[in-house]
Amino acid sequence: MKALTLTGLLLALALLWSSVPGHARAMGSDLLALHWHPETATEARRRTLALGLWLDSGEVDPAQWRSAVDTRMLALERAAARVPPDWAPPSDGILGWLVHARERHQAHERPALASRNLARASGLLGDDHQAGRLARLHWLAAIEAEAIWQDLADRLAALPEPEDEDESLEVPAINDFWLPLREGLDPSDGEALLVHARAQADRVRRLAEVADDDGAYQQRLARLWLAEARLMRDLGRELAAVWLYFDGLVRLAAADESVPLAAEYQDDLVEWTDTGLGQLRRLDIDLPVVLAQMQDAAGYLAVVGPDRTAAVAELSDAYARLVLFASDIGFYLDQPVREDVRQVIADCNPDPALVGPVPREVFDICLQRLTTMMVSEIDHEELVGGSGPFAPEFLRRETGLVSWQRAAYLDGHLDWRLQSGCGVPQWLNALEWSILAQYLAHWVPQRPIFFDTTRWRDATEAIVDVLDDSLESRSSWIDCLTGMGGQRRDPILRLLDHLERAHGVLATVLQEAQDQFHADVTRPGADLDLDRPADQVTAYRPEGLLVRPCPELETCGARAELPVSRALLSRFPNAYLLADQLAMGSLQLCYGNVGWVQRETRPARAGDERVVNYHGHLSFELIGSFVRDDEADVIFRQRLVASEGRHYLFAAADPALLDLSCPHGLAGDPIASELPPGRPPLVPNRLTYFVSLPTTAEAQLIANWDRGAEWRDWFLTGDRVEVLEQQEGIELALTVEAELSSLASRRERQLAGRLLNPILPSATDPVSLAMAEIVEYGALLRRLLELHYPRVLRHDDEVRSLVNGEAGMINRDRIRHLRDAGQPMLQVPGIGRERLERLRQAWLDLPTDLRESGQVSPELDHGRELLDELMAISRRSSVSGESSPDP
Repeated sequence: MKALTLTGLLLALALLWSSVPGHARAMGSDLLALHWHPETATEARRRTLALGLWLDSGEVDPAQWRSAVDTRMLALERAAARVPPDWAPPSDGILGWLVHARERHQAHERPALASRNLARASGLLGDDHQAGRLARLHWLAAIEAEAIWQDLADRLAALPEPEDEDESLEVPAINDFWLPLREGLDPSDGEALLVHARAQADRVRRLAEVADDDGAYQQRLARLWLAEARLMRDLGRELAAVWLYFDGLVRLAAADESVPLAAEYQDDLVEWTDTGLGQLRRLDIDLPVVLAQMQDAAGYLAVVGPDRTAAVAELSDAYARLVLFASDIGFYLDQPVREDVRQVIADCNPDPALVGPVPREVFDICLQRLTTMMVSEIDHEELVGGSGPFAPEFLRRETGLVSWQRAAYLDGHLDWRLQSGCGVPQWLNALEWSILAQYLAHWVPQRPIFFDTTRWRDATEAIVDVLDDSLESRSSWIDCLTGMGGQRRDPILRLLDHLERAHGVLATVLQEAQDQFHADVTRPGADLDLDRPADQVTAYRPEGLLVRPCPELETCGARAELPVSRALLSRFPNAYLLADQLAMGSLQLCYGNVGWVQRETRPARAGDERVVNYHGHLSFELIGSFVRDDEADVIFRQRLVASEGRHYLFAAADPALLDLSCPHGLAGDPIASELPPGRPPLVPNRLTYFVSLPTTAEAQLIANWDRGAEWRDWFLTGDRVEVLEQQEGIELALTVEAELSSLASRRERQLAGRLLNPILPSATDPVSLAMAEIVEYGALLRRLLELHYPRVLRHDDEVRSLVNGEAGMINRDRIRHLRDAGQPMLQVPGIGRERLERLRQAWLDLPTDLRESGQVSPELDHGRELLDELMAISRRSSVSGESSPDP
């Protein structure tokens, strides 16, 4: 048979529904599927839960069901602003069950999905502290939906027909109530989601078939969660998928049969780890480990004769990483400060050698110890932290422990840091409270009749009162930190403000540190970039560099030192300019082989051929060298010949002098000569001339180097000079490239080391101090989320990834990751600020009421449900007429 198209399927559903009388069939599998379609599940479950709360609230008028449901839906919607149903998976909060099953090897004691007594649950509406418990009930509503709506249908069917046709008396039909939601399904989402929803509805029906067989119920519930987990993965909701896989394995650990289904869980988790490791680490760096622990748990359950104890141990460790950010559950449970709690728990377990019911005296003693511990002994300093002293070095010690164990200290430190003057809220250890509630729930059912006395009812009320006082104190504390009026900023936003400023300080000191390193490893005036290759363009001009006479070459008496321009330095290949900046050697410029060329003689005196004027063009070589290890390597050598001739010598007409390129040293020498014929004789008969130098090489260099003919610029164009020698510097470029890389790496190691070094009280390094400030505020922010916004941190993918993901807030672990990825340390503050902005936006997207009041720990919600169940058990035992066997 060909599969129906989605449009055809919806049309068939509509026709089927319209053919059934409004009250005859409360819910078909197709409407049940609305509770499992991702587009409609939240609204459908809210509707069903609202009805269930009303039906179980006592005497009700079925004819008023629609208005009653609408009223309760509004209350549930307000509660969902604090804890959305998606943030309340069934297994979040079951620490007590895990600890009890782990330590007592009693995984067969099945965890409840949620309290099934909606009569008591109706009292949760309107209480902000119960938002988490109401959110948990949405899962129950999705499973019990058919029974809840059938209950209403039966009540409506029993109503008498109205005697008149007044429309105001008409009872709203159930199918009309669901029609808009059913029609809201978007066919563009594809058939796969609807197929999934229908399959889940079928699984829920099969689940109802074994409602009285708890072992089979847990197994079928695990099948339901497996399908839902796969859908969450397909939709990219990784945290939701992790929690569903986790809860499914918890159910399998408590199921009668786990082998085939546990193997499916194991295969899923292995495949997810193999294909999605990168995304898992981006969400939370510990998630791959969590999945590995869950794989091991599934492995223990996937064999004949499953090892449930080992599976529960793995699941407990996975829970510790997910919730407590601890390596394993033993990190907390094995703390010496828990000795008193451990002793009470150890003493209050049934004696295996005991035959018959627990004696009244034994029951009462243990009950007294458990309730006393919950009321007054889990708020001590060793279990919730002290009131100071507050300083960064003490905070590092405190954050090395589980946050719930140091809650009071962490809140006090935050108040001190923010200078809020709000003090410290009243704390009790939520983990211990949950564990003790689990053991209490395990102890009372042995003789529930003994629990239904004024003494124990008062004790239970005292437990609840202490818890309520603590919750109210913490909400008031969050409100105090948030401030008043139009300037209200919740503590997370205030911490983000401090973190942003701290990143600004870090950016400044890192830039200063990098500049100092650059100055230390380069010469003054260096402009190279250590992070760029050796072909980078530079405008570097070495300080004090002049064109000097070459010491080993003929300079024709010139000793002038000529100025160097940046343009002239371009005659050096780039590699040499960089090498000079890196102090790998020194650039040198000199002139040599100075002399007169194109020489000629011209008559000096009429009629006297024995003296002449010598004319020529000045020629010299400009030589650029690179001196390294006292050895000069010629890089370029160019010859310049002046375009204009100069009268450079007056001397005797002597071919030897004409051959002389440099007459330096001849000036002042006499020139032997005789008077011309016909002149009066002199004694002696001669005129005495002296050799003179009308101009010199040095004078010409000074006059024409950077002015006059501007010979310096001739070397730039190259068309009026002769290139005698030129190196390209290819080999040196490779050396420079390696040196640049080496220095950049050394700089990054030094900066990373200063960022990573734990700060000491005596530290003065500005980089380390600035990083310590960021680490401190970041640690406080995560702990604040753990303690006061636990469901946000556990279930909001965006917040979780920015707090504990691979690309989360900057801390020392993130610094190591960035360093290993080759990220320059100077970019760290910018990366950190970009992540802070994303976290700020994700936080601002949450409802204001949630941000300004906080959330209750899921462990407390779960423990509170257990207390309610105990009270119900004791009342049922009292009604049944059980009497004490003790005289």
